[in-house]
Amino acid sequence: MERPLKVVVIGGDAAGMSAASQVKRRIKSAEVIVVEKGRDVSYGACGMPYNIGYQADIDELVVLTADEFKTKRGIDVRLLSEAVGVDFNNRKVKVRSLASDREYELVYDKLFIGSGAEAFLPPIEGAANEGVFKLKVLDDARRIKAYIEDKKPKKAVLIGAGFINLELAENLKRLSMEVVILEKLDGILLNFEDEFSEVVKEELSRNGVELITGVDIEKIDGSLKVKTNKGEFEADFVNIAAGVKPNTDFLVGTPIELEKGAIVVDRYFRTNMESVYAGGDCALIYHRILNRNVYMPLGTNANKAGRIGGANMAGANEEFAGIVGTILFRIFDKGVAKTGLSLREAIDNGFDAFKTIIEAPTTAHGFPHQGKVKICLVAEKGSGRLLGGQIVGDSEGVWRIDILATALYSNLAIKDIQGLDLAYSPPFAPVWDPILVCANQAIKQVRK
Repeated sequence: MERPLKVVVIGGDAAGMSAASQVKRRIKSAEVIVVEKGRDVSYGACGMPYNIGYQADIDELVVLTADEFKTKRGIDVRLLSEAVGVDFNNRKVKVRSLASDREYELVYDKLFIGSGAEAFLPPIEGAANEGVFKLKVLDDARRIKAYIEDKKPKKAVLIGAGFINLELAENLKRLSMEVVILEKLDGILLNFEDEFSEVVKEELSRNGVELITGVDIEKIDGSLKVKTNKGEFEADFVNIAAGVKPNTDFLVGTPIELEKGAIVVDRYFRTNMESVYAGGDCALIYHRILNRNVYMPLGTNANKAGRIGGANMAGANEEFAGIVGTILFRIFDKGVAKTGLSLREAIDNGFDAFKTIIEAPTTAHGFPHQGKVKICLVAEKGSGRLLGGQIVGDSEGVWRIDILATALYSNLAIKDIQGLDLAYSPPFAPVWDPILVCANQAIKQVRK
């Protein structure tokens, strides 16, 4: 009788569990083992700031538990189990049980690395003090929720002005905290147009969140006072969100190819090592517009990487079509969205590009609720090829970013977007949708 295929998956979140599930769906007899450093698998990490703000049950974010993967899908998920090394020549993964501190080896026929990313913690004195947090995994959210319940903090200092802290700011205000954001750089959302990052700054200010840029953190003392080059800030809750880095330290010194810590893969999510695949926040991913790999750690990308990588591990031959870099977040009453390249990114990557920005209503004239969005289209001069788009405005209007993402995926030009047959109904859109209005303005620059 033929021996079953042995598959080991490192990492039990989006990419890893998607890959494991694909293998089991396609090869029922496969022996699939997932090693996960944490206590949870398959959960909605992006919902954590809102779970904190709405004081919901943290387990509502869990899609499937380790036990459910075992009983429903036949996948052996080993929690509190950290991959500490890989012997690619002999196809072995060295695993440390964090519960018993015992080390053992798993032999594989095929390996998927979905070890994710870890929070980048700058060398700040006092970062380990009680009351100082990071928000990366579900256990981080549990600790934050328990601390808020116990200490009932009133003053929050958020170090870093990325998506996590912007969303956390809204939700801590919901819990009646005073919130200050301290950002090291001189601006925020640098991959957006200045006109769009200004809207976010205004929305923060309108809702009582103080944003200070150009800040160097000197220390966080025992009373949680944050000392900086721009003064001292009292706090009884601090969250540090200064970015992430690929969780690949256990691969350093091995033959696997890394680029700035991220695993290099092709469009089938194969690495340079035989029978080894990778995807998610630990790996690079193909970008359709740039026609090269980039590092873009997003949950949507991780799920796609795991699904396609897992299918290919099971014998498929699926090529990944690529991403265009679509992101969306909320800041109080505004939605903020981007797909493709900003004007600055387009020029930096060798495109002769221009941008067009308009503001237009999201509902028909005379409709009782007259929402508005600001839309930016970035396009190539001459050809008019769409390179990117951004939208900010009423939450119900920013979904239009998916139209622009689809246009980018389809390699459309401004003249093509002009001709799109978009829906019209007074509660949802005016007869000239804001995207069409922006395209009508942009075509004038193309013709020049």
